[in-house]
Amino acid sequence: MSVEPWYGVRLVYKLMGFEKQAYEERVLIVRAASFTEAVHRAEQRSKAYESSTTEYIGYAMAFHIFDQDGPCLGSGVEVFSLIRESDLGVDEYLNRFHDTGNERAAIGR
Repeated sequence: MSVEPWYGVRLVYKLMGFEKQAYEERVLIVRAASFTEAVHRAEQRSKAYESSTTEYIGYAMAFHIFDQDGPCLGSGVEVFSLIRESDLGVDEYLNRFHDTGNERAAIGR
């Protein structure tokens, strides 16, 4: 019997109750036999996270976790990755997609 691989699944939520419209992105770690199953499992788990102020908008991205040391997650294991092609320079890219000034997170830059 083989062990199902790990996936990181990024889910996007719409948040209510903020002065401006806000969205949250969460990455859940799941074991699954395929990308489709990984998204399904993450969506099932996300139902407990939803509330009157947090709504899953139906957008998910899955990443197969390539743990070369075996089926265990640990320090330093990549749990999510997204590659996007862009003609933007570094500063313009970060300002457009990651560091817009509206994030509620610590940004190391």
